[in-house]
Amino acid sequence: MIKLVPGRASILGALLILLSSALVAKELATIETHTQRYGSHIAISAYDDPLVKGVTCYVSESHSEGALGSGRISRGTDLTASCHQTGNIRIAETVPRQAQVFTAESDPTFDSLHIIRVLDTERHSLVYFTYNEDEVAGDLPGRINVIRLPAGPRMPAR
Repeated sequence: MIKLVPGRASILGALLILLSSALVAKELATIETHTQRYGSHIAISAYDDPLVKGVTCYVSESHSEGALGSGRISRGTDLTASCHQTGNIRIAETVPRQAQVFTAESDPTFDSLHIIRVLDTERHSLVYFTYNEDEVAGDLPGRINVIRLPAGPRMPAR
């Protein structure tokens, strides 16, 4: 039988969130393009929202081969993301009304690509706002994806 000490329970919870966020990426495909605009290939990955089960954010990232044919070069302008419902929605007990979903600590992709989740309690929806930062171009226009939540009990928020 496991007995949790109150102070240690929060530490355990934080560790579980960190571990789950470190393992969120799943590379789905690599598409060869060999074009000047998109580079040599585009990688498509899936990232599951760690606090909202049943929501996945798909990220495409174009890469160019390095000068010697090895390595990968990408910029913030080469990243796009789109978040969608992919299963039954289960929201964690407490979800911030607004928070960045993924961080650069969990994956370097999110150093320049930002995905912010907004909880719209009035309309019973989740809003995912994505935007890129680029050293040359600055902040690039964002995109919004909305997921309507099923009718049910009061929405958790903190």
